[in-house]
Order: sequence, then C-alpha cells, then structure tokens
Amino acid sequence: MGCEWLYAIHEGYGYLALRSICFQVLSLILLLTYVKDESDLLLYAWTTVAGSAGANLINFLRLRKYCTWSLTWRFSWQQHLLPILVLFANSLVNLLYVSVDVAQLGVMTSDYYVGLYSVASKVRP
Repeated sequence: MGCEWLYAIHEGYGYLALRSICFQVLSLILLLTYVKDESDLLLYAWTTVAGSAGANLINFLRLRKYCTWSLTWRFSWQQHLLPILVLFANSLVNLLYVSVDVAQLGVMTSDYYVGLYSVASKVRP
C-alpha cells in the first residue's frame, strides 16, 4: 500500500527521505512523550506502527500525482509482464547486494563476528 516502488521509479528519493524522517521524528516524539514504563507496551507498538503506516498513507494519497484509478475488465499480461520481471529482478539483485556483506564476513571470520555484525547492521538509527 505504501507504493514506494512507484516513487523509486520516478526517482522521488528526496520526497521519500523527507517523509521518512518526518514520520520517524514524529514517532520518536510520541514514544518519548507517552511511553513511560513496561506497562505501556501496547502504546509503544501502536506508536511504532503509526510511524510506518502514516508514511504509507501519505504515499497512497499522493499517488494521484502519478496515476489515475480505473477498473478494467480486459487485461493484457503480455504488455505488463516485462516491466514486472524488471522490477522483480531489481528487487532480487538488491537483496543479494545487501546480503553479500554478511556472506563475505562469514568467509573471512568466524560466526561470532558475523553475529555481531548482523545484529549491529539491523539496528535502525
């Protein structure tokens, strides 16, 4: 529903970055304001989800700039198959690119250092 792929196609990286920063800051402010102790676990979860869901909702509402919505009953798979495969290949190559650092580290060092690196790289700023 977030349609980040559409903004990536149109190279709207500035918009994506600004939107993400704004919603992450808003989420952080809400967390620091309302979450006080362990009993606020549900509030913590809702605040975290609202940060990403709000960003995706803004993306969805902004789609009118790039496309219009209409129902069609005749659909030509041949026309859309190549672009879908290109997007799939791009996603696959990106996944491999992101995972290759852990694989290289595994070849060069032990499992202990791979574990430390994996945990450290998953921590979001």
